[in-house]
Amino acid sequence: MPLPIRILHVDDEPGDLEITRIFLTREVKGDFDIVGVTSAKEALQQLESDKFDIVIADYRMPGMDGIELLEVLKKSDKYAHLPFILFTGKGQPETIKECLEKGADRYITKGGATAEKQCHELVEAIWELVRGEEGKAEG
Repeated sequence: MPLPIRILHVDDEPGDLEITRIFLTREVKGDFDIVGVTSAKEALQQLESDKFDIVIADYRMPGMDGIELLEVLKKSDKYAHLPFILFTGKGQPETIKECLEKGADRYITKGGATAEKQCHELVEAIWELVRGEEGKAEG
């Protein structure tokens, strides 16, 4: 059995971190190990002390936003390889374009669909980016 996928989830709203963790955990039944932090600064500290397979970040956060965090990671030899998903409620076309141009692997919008549907889309993207199609959960 493969090791769980280690996910670093960055969102300044603790409630969003918890809801996402609950839905992801429910859908994959132990295949994900999710660490949630509430700032980009905390995310960078966590990356220094632990190993992750993927980073999921909100866009709007105080201090450093999700795109700024993405830029820091992509400029780093140590973290440039990490898949990055911007998971945010700010779904403006210019934000999506900027995010993808700066190296994000996916942009998933929180608004509109149910939390369950959004998290299912997130699960599918995580499986694809970290393990490829063969790692995808049955369902």
